[in-house]
Amino acid sequence: MNELGGTINERIGDLRTSMHLSQTELSEKTGIPISVISRIENGKTATVGHDVLAKLALFFNVSADYLLGLTDVRMRKNVELSELGLNNQALFQILSGKVNSHLLSLMIESRNFPRFLDYAQAYFEDTNAPAFQSRNAMIDFGIDALKDYVWETQEARREANHDINRMNAEKITASEASMIRLRDIMMSILKDMKEAYDNKPADIDTSQLTEMMNAMFEQAEEIRKKRPVTAEDMTNIVVNYLAKTGLDEKVQKLLEKLCLQIFKSPK
Repeated sequence: MNELGGTINERIGDLRTSMHLSQTELSEKTGIPISVISRIENGKTATVGHDVLAKLALFFNVSADYLLGLTDVRMRKNVELSELGLNNQALFQILSGKVNSHLLSLMIESRNFPRFLDYAQAYFEDTNAPAFQSRNAMIDFGIDALKDYVWETQEARREANHDINRMNAEKITASEASMIRLRDIMMSILKDMKEAYDNKPADIDTSQLTEMMNAMFEQAEEIRKKRPVTAEDMTNIVVNYLAKTGLDEKVQKLLEKLCLQIFKSPK
């Protein structure tokens, strides 16, 4: 899917087309008049009503902030636990801290994880059992034919016995095949996790910190030449520079509040 645009009309239009829906179909599924959808996508409406925004966010399963172009994070911040599709015991394991949520996230993010679940389901349901039974039956048919040949031709018995042993070794049950495949996919998942784990943002060394502090000081001096530096100015300088280290949106907001408290003059 192509990168989505930044305005509400672009994002709604791209989300709709990514789901292969026409404006008429979107109207029918959301209850929003098609004329309203058309005006929004064509950029002919200055504001989008709260009820329309809520319906679209709910239908596309994204946050209202995402539709408004205020964030690039699609998922709603407050997701009902029931929407995750996990049972109570699994939720308890995660929420109780017994599971390393970071590693769990890396596992789920792996491109091989959906494939692992598909093979696991096939293993639990014995979906591939008939195919392997047919395959083993064909091998047995070949072995029987080879045994008949052995009895008819004494000089070929030794070579035929070797062939029979090799053919028997080729027989495998659906469970055995699935376990081998699951093992291989899990190794691929662990490789993906290791790569993602090793590529986490690096910490800042002393020289980088000194360079950053000097750059912030110079920026503050440039403002001071024109007017007094405010607490808001210093907060923006600090947050903007530290954001380059890989802070997420939530941490940036907390840092902003903390800096404002630090830089504001006491009453």
